[in-house]
Amino acid sequence: MAKAAGVVYALLLLAALCCQSLAQRAPAVPDKCCFNFQTRRIKRDNVVSCYVTSPECPHQAVIFRVKSGKEICAQASRPWVKRYQQSFQVSSFSIPS
Repeated sequence: MAKAAGVVYALLLLAALCCQSLAQRAPAVPDKCCFNFQTRRIKRDNVVSCYVTSPECPHQAVIFRVKSGKEICAQASRPWVKRYQQSFQVSSFSIPS
């Protein structure tokens, strides 16, 4: 009986180790991806910040955070999105005088 319990314990330990090693090899999952996009231009004055979604997301997008705290997805290829994105990059790299 003790021998059978030892075998069961060893099998459970082996199974746990296998599962852990498989979980460590799993690809990283991005924090946020966009699947629905804002169709109209957002007022520039309402935008507080923006960031690009992960390249691992199925769609390239920019997420805009507005004054209310809401985050809005926009297609990265849209001209107004590119302009807004550039304005935030320029302001974040400017040197204070």
